[in-house]
Amino acid sequence: MEQFSLNNIQKPSNKKWKMVADYLLYTGLPAINIFFVTLQPISPTFTIWGIAISNLLIALFKGATKLTAEETIIS
Repeated sequence: MEQFSLNNIQKPSNKKWKMVADYLLYTGLPAINIFFVTLQPISPTFTIWGIAISNLLIALFKGATKLTAEETIIS
């Protein structure tokens, strides 16, 4: 199991988690934002909160992947 540690910031990120976070950041986030913007019959307050919360969660997940490190295989 990967450990989250501040010591891992300078190490290369775990490739699996980095790929998931990049996908969410570059593909999922715009899709979620477009989804909330196109739901115009709902209140603008709900739209703003939905966009803000989804942006925050995805950005936090992307930041958390920097605390993982690529596993070293000892032969």
